[in-house]
Formats: sequence, C-alpha cells, structure tokens
Amino acid sequence: MGHPLGVAVLETLTGTRVLTQAEVDSTNVFTFDPDGARILDLPAEADNAGIILYIHNAASGAEVITIRDDAAATVCTPTQAETAIVACDGVSWRGLVGSAA
Repeated sequence: MGHPLGVAVLETLTGTRVLTQAEVDSTNVFTFDPDGARILDLPAEADNAGIILYIHNAASGAEVITIRDDAAATVCTPTQAETAIVACDGVSWRGLVGSAA
C-alpha cells in the first residue's frame, strides 16, 4: 500500500479500518473517503514513539472519521475536507484537526 514518498493513494473505507504497523512504518500520509461515518484505529503507542501521521478526510459529504488509539479512545474526528495530524510520544496518540483548504 505504501508509496515511495510515504503517501498512500485514496482509499474508500467500507467499515472500521485498522492501520497496521507495517503501513505506519512505510507511509505517513493517508487519504480516506469514509463513505459514511467510519472508525480508523491506530497501532500500539509503544511501537510508534516519534511517529507523525497526516490523515485526510476526502469525503464529498458531511462524513466523519473517528480516529482512535489501540484502546478505542477517540484521538480526533476529522470531517469532510479536514486533515488530522496525529503524533505519538510512545505513550499516547494526540491529534489536531484543521481544514485542508
């Protein structure tokens, strides 16, 4: 799934999606069309100290992606045309959401 520049192509979510450790190790920019309200789970914090991910919601309507840590706690919720920046310190994932425009 990874691209040589660390950018994943647009992916339509059809249900809850879990980012794997291999994906996070090779890719830091993800673009999803949630196709409805969807959940995106991040991998374990202990394996991701120093990791920063950019997650763009490319929905054409008011559809939210709930980004959660591996304990199912909400980190952030980008909606249509918003981008989340999530960072891990090895203990917690933290997120910021802003307009992509």
